Amino acid sequence: MLKEKWMKHIFAGISCLVALVVYALTMAPTVSFWDCGEFVACANTLGIPHPPGTPFFVFFARAVIVLLPFVDEIAKRVNYISVFSSAATVYITALFAWDLLAAVLDTVKTDADKLGQPIFSKLSDKISGNVRTIVLGTAALVAGFLLTFSDTFWFNAVEAEVYGVAMFILMLISYLGLVWYKKRDEEGSDKILIFICYIAFLGVGAHLYTMLTVPAVFVLLLVAQPKKIPERLPIWITGTLLCSVIYMVSAFIEISFICLVLLAILAFAKPFSANVNHAVRLSLAFAFFALIGYSTHLYIPIRSELNPIIDENNPEINIRDEQGNLQLGNLFKSQNWEAFNNFVERKQYGSESMLARAFYRRSQVAHQVLSFPNMSYGGYQMAQYLPYKVGGVNYANGVYTFDKGDNVPLKRFGYDFPTQMTMMGDQIPKQLFVFLIFNGLLVLVCVFIYKRNKHLGIFTSVLYGLCSLGLLFYINFADGTRMEGREHDYWVSVMTRNVGDLNSMGAQIGSVPDPNDLIDLRQNIERAKLRVETMRQRGASAGDIAKVEKEIDVYEHSPAWVNWKKIESGFAQRGLRAPFPEPVHMEVRERDYFYTPAFIFMSLIFGVGAGILVFICATSSAAAFTMPLAAILVLVSFAVPCASNYKEHDRSGLWVPWDYAYNLLNSCRPNAILFTNGDNDTFPLWFAQEVAGIRKDVRVVNLSLGNTDWYIKQMLDNEPVLKLSYTHKTIDSDMVLDNSSYNNPNHATSTWVKNAQRLMPKLKERIDQMEGQQLSAADSAKLLQFKVHYQVWDAFTEWAARTRSSTMLTQHKLVIDLALQNMDKPIEISTTVGTSNFMGLEKYMVQEGLVYNLVKGDLEPKRNAFDAKYAADLIDTVFKFRGLGDGTAYINDETNRLLSSYVSLYLQISFDAREKIAALRASRPFTAEKKAQADSLTSAAIKYLELGQKQFSDEWRCYWAAAFVYDIVGEKQKAMDVLELGLKNVPEYDEGGRARLMMSKEQIKNSPEKPMVVEEPAADTARPDSASADSNPVVAAAN
Repeated sequence: MLKEKWMKHIFAGISCLVALVVYALTMAPTVSFWDCGEFVACANTLGIPHPPGTPFFVFFARAVIVLLPFVDEIAKRVNYISVFSSAATVYITALFAWDLLAAVLDTVKTDADKLGQPIFSKLSDKISGNVRTIVLGTAALVAGFLLTFSDTFWFNAVEAEVYGVAMFILMLISYLGLVWYKKRDEEGSDKILIFICYIAFLGVGAHLYTMLTVPAVFVLLLVAQPKKIPERLPIWITGTLLCSVIYMVSAFIEISFICLVLLAILAFAKPFSANVNHAVRLSLAFAFFALIGYSTHLYIPIRSELNPIIDENNPEINIRDEQGNLQLGNLFKSQNWEAFNNFVERKQYGSESMLARAFYRRSQVAHQVLSFPNMSYGGYQMAQYLPYKVGGVNYANGVYTFDKGDNVPLKRFGYDFPTQMTMMGDQIPKQLFVFLIFNGLLVLVCVFIYKRNKHLGIFTSVLYGLCSLGLLFYINFADGTRMEGREHDYWVSVMTRNVGDLNSMGAQIGSVPDPNDLIDLRQNIERAKLRVETMRQRGASAGDIAKVEKEIDVYEHSPAWVNWKKIESGFAQRGLRAPFPEPVHMEVRERDYFYTPAFIFMSLIFGVGAGILVFICATSSAAAFTMPLAAILVLVSFAVPCASNYKEHDRSGLWVPWDYAYNLLNSCRPNAILFTNGDNDTFPLWFAQEVAGIRKDVRVVNLSLGNTDWYIKQMLDNEPVLKLSYTHKTIDSDMVLDNSSYNNPNHATSTWVKNAQRLMPKLKERIDQMEGQQLSAADSAKLLQFKVHYQVWDAFTEWAARTRSSTMLTQHKLVIDLALQNMDKPIEISTTVGTSNFMGLEKYMVQEGLVYNLVKGDLEPKRNAFDAKYAADLIDTVFKFRGLGDGTAYINDETNRLLSSYVSLYLQISFDAREKIAALRASRPFTAEKKAQADSLTSAAIKYLELGQKQFSDEWRCYWAAAFVYDIVGEKQKAMDVLELGLKNVPEYDEGGRARLMMSKEQIKNSPEKPMVVEEPAADTARPDSASADSNPVVAAAN
């Protein structure tokens, strides 16, 4: 029989091979949404991605791109990194489970017999070699399979993301900690610790998570060799200082370099005892290899100095003078490192450190720990292996509800598995019960390990605790029911002064209520009112309704709410509106990927638990069932999570992000400036332009990044160069809004309104003077410029009046300035951008495909205008829709929301056609030619609506629009048929959509027949012998 050292690799290899095959089969063939497009584009161009930069991943991905030229799609080459690194992580996890359980079984435990004599025993002595292989193999396979098919890990394993590489390094560090423990007394074991240090800091170049389990290794050092704690003091000090990469990252290079120098001096001087000197030398190796590993970060300022096309935050070190000459002395000036330090500290996302932020909870604790959409650890924990996903939440007017439309059940084997929000909602007892089941099992396994081997029990518990509760505390997600800490304190401070003023005028307000209490009270009151309304609609008894109304009365008479109402009244008496506390917005997307390390260790511990269960069976009276039990556990760990997650994670046919970027860019006119809004309408475009080479003439301007100085400055330098009225200097002083320049009048909307009111009459006067005159080319261009400026200022004044915004955000100024200064470039805005960011320009815009285009020089308002022919031509000859509606790609809810732009196009074409058909039918006489035009319009509109029905079969709007197109041309039966088809395909949970279809069906059913009847003028009926020139024609209606 093969030796155990080979058997463990065989079992781990089986789980790894399964993972590799599954991930390769389900891998995305190209770019995916979110950060993937950015990472692929940065790897292809050696650019700088978003903070903190992931330099090691960019290096590695670039190498893979170069080494795999036979893979046509560049994004696919980068996707393979996640596939192979994730499969390798499964291998390490299975190996870890085997070795951990083996170490527990082989631990010698000392007991005493009845006479007090020591008895030495090992659990492994109770089983044979074959049974031992079954026990350990079960642990390895269950851990490997659970991880392979777990929801979050699988999601990250099939796209170009950093988590595959980062999780491999994290698990390698953890496993090497176990290897060190087993060899801790052997010569050369310190080399394992040095290697751990090196790969941990190397991994920081992929994700900071690689440092997450390093503290657990330190704990293992402490508990495994407690007698060496004093002599290892240099290691504890050095380790704490090197971990500044977590809590003081901008100072890490200086701290580690100082450590290196001091330790080198001490190592040379040898001032301590032999053991302490050995610890000094080991600490020196730690500091040296930590710096070597972290050195990949030098790529960031060096590459940024060369101004790559993607250079986020521009984190270069200013080592050149104004003439461009190299000045190495600048390296020692702290101000020249500011951009780099801000970059690695993620200052783009706020000035407050995440560690400081963690001590003020941004959510209800139950929402973070138990189950709540987009953020909860417990909810995602349950969703890893089971078809009970977390679900969604709907926010409206500060109140959240769990609507059916946001909680679509998961269909498996003919059964609908409801979401957690549908099953449990906000009911903490139910959520806590499920949470305790999962985590209780994990605790039981850790306790079993601890009882046999305290060192490994502590190590395992710390690993899981750091990756679960530690991350939960540190990341501190927001649920939309709490204010940010600083905003909370500011609101209380301001309101305390206001209440003092109101009380001095006799308001008699008891105290300032806590803003978070007010948010909770509003939530409770509004939800209770919704319950009352629902109960009345469903005919509930008066007694039941009265109970809920009593709840409302209790909330409304609570001290906090009573005081708030007094505050509102006091403000209202002075003609003001009291500012209700605004909570930080809920997490905008699923954040389960942040908990990936915890889910890896959860799979590991469950795998060990499965092995323990098989061991208990093998050593009991039910030993005959050992093999069947092992087989069942392995089969269940394979089948259940695979069946639960396969459909949602099979992206093998998902070309939607590539096609969406292609379609959006090709909606633009040549050399256009295209405004986008977020990650999913920007990063795929970066990929399309910088990797696929599509429409590089279009300059993409992301409005979120448009609030930063570095991004705007790059517009003046990077191709295609844009024109601004600001210089690099005035961008800082007059354009970018920050705390230091908040009082600058240029940031006040009123300043801009006054400027617009001053310029508009002058522009109108010049336009009137030049309009209708014979103009030279230069004067014609000048007239166009005057008109565009008038359009922009006119649109802006309407926006200012409508929004009543007091402050001009940086992105507001950017939109206006680019529209004013770039006369030679079309100004276009993606349909994904909210109209509040249009600065009123929608007044003069026409929708053309997936963008709104500013019609320059036409002062006739174009609000809601749509170019149906332009859109139809794009759909017919340009757009790509691979995988939509043919079943080859799974489209999740987030992608569906983005792709609603396609549905809107089809609807707009049908609305345009219906309007034209109505005009034709209203004109007299309604000739055969007009009927042919109406038939042609109908055919075209139905073609696009049927395309929408095919692509989005469960979306109600295309059925609804088709019915009314048929209705306007008198095809009543076809209208009824398409509504029936809609009711068949639109799922039950979409109550609003089905209600609209049923209402439309009833409306059309009861409407009169209105067939299109041709009206032809009758031939002149003049008598042959007396044809009169002025005889009146007789018109007959053709039936």
